[in-house]
Order: sequence, then structure tokens, then C-alpha cells
Amino acid sequence: MNETTKYSIQIISDRKNSKKAELRASKERIHELTQNLFSPPETKSKMDLMIHHFNTGMAAYDGIMTGVKIYRRIKEIFSGKKHKKLS
Repeated sequence: MNETTKYSIQIISDRKNSKKAELRASKERIHELTQNLFSPPETKSKMDLMIHHFNTGMAAYDGIMTGVKIYRRIKEIFSGKKHKKLS
């Protein structure tokens, strides 16, 4: 009724090698995906490339400004200061 699995050095070594192969394949796939994600787009004109760089810059600026606003709001909440009322 109670089945026990017998392990040997060969079985453990084979399983270790198969897991290493899986990890290598996964690492290569992740590397390929990140390269495709962060590589510049293939464009045929310089204008498209400039527009892409402008959009990337604006996205970075927007992210930084959003982060600064969130930081200020959190700092305001935890500092215990009252909000200024606009009259």
C-alpha cells in the first residue's frame, strides 16, 4: 500500500541536469523578451524615430512627476500637517 520511491545518484543527477536545461531555456526566453521589449523600434524615417524618442521622454517625465506628487502627498499625510484651505 505505501509506495516508497528509491533514489539513486544517477536519478538525482539526471533530474538536476534536466532542471538546469529548463532554467537555461527560461533564461534565454526572458533575455529575448526583454531585448524585444526595450529595443528601439524599426522605423523607416527619421521623423518616426524622433517622435518615438519624444514620446519616450514624455513618458519618463510623466512617471517622474507622478512619483514626486505621490511622494509629496504621502509625506504630507505622515507629517501630520493640516491641508491648506483655499478661500
